[in-house]
Amino acid sequence: MKNSFNLTLNEKIIYSYIDKPAPARLRRFLDEMDNDMSRGIHLGGLYQEQPSLIQKLQYVSLKLFDAIERKDNNLIELLSAYLMNRKPHLKEISIIEKEDLLNLKLI
Repeated sequence: MKNSFNLTLNEKIIYSYIDKPAPARLRRFLDEMDNDMSRGIHLGGLYQEQPSLIQKLQYVSLKLFDAIERKDNNLIELLSAYLMNRKPHLKEISIIEKEDLLNLKLI
């Protein structure tokens, strides 16, 4: 069975992804993306100079949520592939939105 995950917002599924084989070109791009993030990311209003894998996953998850809201299908596919590639046992990205705060969990 293929790996898959759901993205939930306030406990409702808003997006589902089923892993697909990634061509070599995509895997190289995901590695480049990872290297770029290793140089630093902004997460939760703070700059993470050398982010951990979990911080990168959180960052990409938030970017995925934004891409879903904007209906940017190409970016959605790319970010989803990154998440599955880096965390193959990911089952759910849970986002709880309350006022202007987001609580994100990777399950």
